[in-house]
Amino acid sequence: MIPLRNPVAVRLGKLAGSGWTGVVYLSGECGGVIRLIGGDVVSADSRGTPGLAARLAKAGVSAGLDGGSSLERGWLSREATVDAALELLSARTRARFRASGDEPGPGGRDGLPVPVLMAEVGRRYAVVRQMAALVTADTAVARNPGPLSRAIHVSGFQWAILIRAGGPATPRSLALELGQSVFSTTIEVFRMVTLNLLSAAGAPAVPAGRAGEFNRGRPAISFIRALAR
Repeated sequence: MIPLRNPVAVRLGKLAGSGWTGVVYLSGECGGVIRLIGGDVVSADSRGTPGLAARLAKAGVSAGLDGGSSLERGWLSREATVDAALELLSARTRARFRASGDEPGPGGRDGLPVPVLMAEVGRRYAVVRQMAALVTADTAVARNPGPLSRAIHVSGFQWAILIRAGGPATPRSLALELGQSVFSTTIEVFRMVTLNLLSAAGAPAVPAGRAGEFNRGRPAISFIRALAR
């Protein structure tokens, strides 16, 4: 897949193989950083995805590692890393690596081995490509006028999207506002377009009752559902 052939991905593999500690600075279509300790990726930040601090604030999770919040904080940190890595590895970027001391950075010391990160990025990239004919992270969407069908039940996440999509918005702008993954927000927007709750600029409307037909033959949707919960 394209992200895995990306020169940045190749460089990350080499840095991981040599056990480097430091920061990869990325510039170009999408800027950001990827931090490594001992060859493992401990955090990643992109201008186009919410950072860990924004996710913690929206989730109301303490920045401390004590108590029951540590598990949720760890999950949010991992999601921020994978979401940013998908963005950075999908874009045309230039990389510059600077070795540094053994500093944990905002994500802590628990890192992801580069092959594990690449596998997850590859899976998400395949899902993104499947949705791209209808919705991408930068597709303008808006709430469809008129009353909702009583047969349609929305999740709390979908409702948060609906009330913010009165005018044109994109999955990316919604994700940044909500402190949520751009990937999972795009998935929810995709679902809501197929249910005619939202309309996407330049995309054909999905006839009522045919959302299932639209998704037929797309096995990755079950993977999407599992990730977006």
